[in-house]
This record gives sequence, C-alpha cells and structure tokens, in this order.
Amino acid sequence: MLTVFWNLEHIVLAHFLEKETTINSQRYSETLTALKTRIKQIGIRNETLLQHNAMPHTRAATRDAIQRLDFSLLPHPPYSPDLLQVISTCSQN
Repeated sequence: MLTVFWNLEHIVLAHFLEKETTINSQRYSETLTALKTRIKQIGIRNETLLQHNAMPHTRAATRDAIQRLDFSLLPHPPYSPDLLQVISTCSQN
C-alpha cells in the first residue's frame, strides 16, 4: 500500500507498506513521524493536514500523534451536507 503526502509543488513523502501490514494507529503514527522528519529536511513551513475521520478505536491515538508532532489540521465538516440531502431523499422513497 502506498500513502502519499504532497503540497502544491511536489510529493513530500511516499510511504510504502508491505502487503501483510495493517494500518493501525501505531503504523499511522510512524508515518506521521516520517512525514514530520521529511518536512523539516526540505524546509516546509506552515504544514497543515487534511485529516479525515479516523475509526473510533484509533481516533485518540491518532489525535495524540498529530498533537505531539505539532501539526495543524484543516477544519472540515464531519459530513457532507450534499450527501445528507441524497441520503434523506433515498430514505423517503
């Protein structure tokens, strides 16, 4: 599996995981640590992550890793209002 982080100019980190590897909070934390190291190496400032909702059993550990590594998060709504309208329309039929 490939996880890619990029900015407007180039790919910042391409992180490969072996086929048998499961992405869990520990593995994701290691990826974020590698990302932070790479960001420092190439001199990017004001890094902001777009973090999608994590699964409930990994959310706390992921949030802790993001705070420990001092990333800022791009705020986004927990759901799409457009999708909510489609779901309510489908449930009425």
